Amino acid sequence: MIRPHIKVLCTLSLTALVLLPASIGQAQNDGLKPGLQGEYFDRLVEVTEFPVLSDTEKADLSRVDATIDWESVEGPAFNTPFADFFYARWTGKIRIPRDGEYTFFTESDDGSRVFINGRPVVDNGGTHGMEEKSGKVELKAGDHDLKVDFFENSAGAGCRFRWSGPGIEKQIVPAAALFHAPKD
Repeated sequence: MIRPHIKVLCTLSLTALVLLPASIGQAQNDGLKPGLQGEYFDRLVEVTEFPVLSDTEKADLSRVDATIDWESVEGPAFNTPFADFFYARWTGKIRIPRDGEYTFFTESDDGSRVFINGRPVVDNGGTHGMEEKSGKVELKAGDHDLKVDFFENSAGAGCRFRWSGPGIEKQIVPAAALFHAPKD
């Protein structure tokens, strides 16, 4: 016989599980954590293209970023100590809600690019003020590998990562769609 107060607790627990967004429940089950792994590299010299990093090069700053939504600013950017001559790389998973064609956008000052499942989708390279570029890709629902690169030469620095797709108006890719595997 189940006591009435235990029955109520079980019902509340099941209700709470049902009300959790699917992305949160799935992230807990597959070992993924919310946000993208952000790695920031201070280059100390002019940066006019995406750097090639050695396998042993360590980031000067590593953290988890919920989204990539940074307007162009003069001085320290992205809540980091870096203002000029740096490179950032965000890696993790993007959770696609349904099958279909998705458009991804980067708006950046200076260069940015997006790779999904290792394939280039957006190339917004070069030194320039805030400028937007986009690319389209057909994706199945589920998790896909994601890498977003950014470099800053001098003056303003900003980077925004947006998407649109089936049932999604153009918007910043929300935190609910971005995940990473914690590092050991």
